[in-house]
Amino acid sequence: MMDQAPRKVTFNSLGTSCAGDLYLPEVDSPVPGLVLGHSGVMVKEALAVFAAYFVRAGFAVLAIDYRTVGASEGEPRGQDHPLRQVEDFRSAISYLEGRPEVDAARIGLWGVSVGGSVAVQAAVLDRRAKCVVVQSPSVWNGWRYLERLVGHAGVHALRDRLDEDWQRRYEGGASARVPHLSLDGESVRDAPDVAAKMFPSYRNEKTLDSTEQLLTFAPEDLIHRLAPTPLLMIANGGWDPYHLLEEAQSAYAKAGEPKRLEVLPYDVLGLYTGPGLDEAMALAVDWFDRHLRVIRAVTPTPAAEPVAVMTQ
Repeated sequence: MMDQAPRKVTFNSLGTSCAGDLYLPEVDSPVPGLVLGHSGVMVKEALAVFAAYFVRAGFAVLAIDYRTVGASEGEPRGQDHPLRQVEDFRSAISYLEGRPEVDAARIGLWGVSVGGSVAVQAAVLDRRAKCVVVQSPSVWNGWRYLERLVGHAGVHALRDRLDEDWQRRYEGGASARVPHLSLDGESVRDAPDVAAKMFPSYRNEKTLDSTEQLLTFAPEDLIHRLAPTPLLMIANGGWDPYHLLEEAQSAYAKAGEPKRLEVLPYDVLGLYTGPGLDEAMALAVDWFDRHLRVIRAVTPTPAAEPVAVMTQ
């Protein structure tokens, strides 16, 4: 557990006030900073267990709630738009840059589940992110992901609902509200209820139009643009219908160097609550240590000596 409570902070994300939990190590000089982004079925308080590892390793950590989620502002509540969450990551970088405790040249991003692919896309667009770690990655192509999750028939039925929802919004109504995720399987079925009891700001609910945003979210189409920003992907190798290993492998294959893929033999919650948590976080800390503790300056290639050309 965290030795001390985080500082509750807010930062502006393109006009909306977002909430963050700021964890600072007990050091005097500016240290590397990390922005932590959660999955769709979490809030920033759930990131405390991950933040503790990084703070003990000497990093400043900002765990954020995306707009419309948890303690952040924004309406309608639960409007789950990955591209706006990319903007929230980038706004969090800007906030950390202004903290005197943080070395602005050494900021990395960490995300879990869909928060990992959001972090990657943020780093593709924002070169201030010097390093990225993705844990239990899930969505790299939203359309394909949903087809794997609910099947072709399920996506067809979903599109019918989205058509109806569009018409309702066109006529001035609000988008329907649906569970963020309907979890199956004994080990995860009660997860939303448990999360709501542990974290009062959590709601297992989103607007139906959020699904349209997920269908068009495809960060694997941009992941090759991430290089040379270092990427570590830590994937689940056990039973896991939500963080699919083949999705992680597909995206990883398209990424440029430097990169590393670690497949750990744990199931759907194995990297959240154990038994693989310590192992996954040790990998993440090592990656950030390697790529944020020392920032090497780019050395330009010396210009070639002019070659005399003989003319007749």
